Amino acid sequence: MNKRLAWAAALTAMFFSVGIVPAVADQKPAFRPSKQVTIIVPYSPGGGTDTVGRLLARALDEKWGQTVIVDNRTGGSGSIGAGIVARAEPDGHTMVLAVTGIAINAHLLKLPYDTLTAFAPVTAVAYPVSTLLATPGLPANDLKGLKQLVEKEGPEKRAFASPDPGSRLAAELIFEKAGIKLLNVPYKGAASFVTDIAGGRVDVGIASVTSGLSLIKAGKLKSLGIAGTKRISALPDTPTFAEQGFSGIENNWYGLFAPAGTPAPVIEAIYKDIAEVIARPDFKAKLVDHGALPGGDTPAVFSARFQRDIKEAGEAIARLGMKAE
Repeated sequence: MNKRLAWAAALTAMFFSVGIVPAVADQKPAFRPSKQVTIIVPYSPGGGTDTVGRLLARALDEKWGQTVIVDNRTGGSGSIGAGIVARAEPDGHTMVLAVTGIAINAHLLKLPYDTLTAFAPVTAVAYPVSTLLATPGLPANDLKGLKQLVEKEGPEKRAFASPDPGSRLAAELIFEKAGIKLLNVPYKGAASFVTDIAGGRVDVGIASVTSGLSLIKAGKLKSLGIAGTKRISALPDTPTFAEQGFSGIENNWYGLFAPAGTPAPVIEAIYKDIAEVIARPDFKAKLVDHGALPGGDTPAVFSARFQRDIKEAGEAIARLGMKAE
């Protein structure tokens, strides 16, 4: 009996010395919500960011067994909602689902936070495919046709709508690639901007396929092209800008950010859970159906993209002569 007890004691000592017991303990995730999780969407309900935010919230609600809500906090081209998260407790329970415009706001808006240091990037949840929307009556069916139309009529005879600085810069960069100049008509909010394009009160505007897909399918809008390198199943007949000879036009992102100061293990744990959600075939299919490409970048990769976009946005704004508000 004494020999058996001694052998058991020796085995136990060995387990602790080689780390077998601590390894089991280490499998406990660094983050599991202890209360309601809030994903702030800094735009109106029904838009592309809101749609993806609600898909993500439902999936995480099921995964975590904890309530995950979407809170729409509009205004300031997305800066009001982002500001709430910049001031939030850095514990993983409050995050913002922002778009590439957050990098552009850093140069065009007077903000109560430093965009580079106020947030901890988690991941790009999805890449919304950008499209150049046009009124159905426009005598052009693609970007090449728009270029020919503008060259025939003269610069700034046609107008483009922009509901925020990000949308305007995205459109200006496309027109820069095409070598054309259109008159900018600023709007407050995406809903009226899309409605006015559909109604022919303004000619074109850049938006995500997610935001304009239902109107495109209903024939109330048409797409003159999409960003990226490949056509998408949601708009199989719409050519990419690259196919039309205008390469280098990238898609934007729907990125999830926590407040700065959120512990790195918490960021990593949230990222891994979201990556598992994004990898699910049903979730991927929903994103694709809405005209977005699945994301899932690591925090390090997404952080690098975020920093690059802030830098490049500043350079483009200076080159195009856009003014801060």
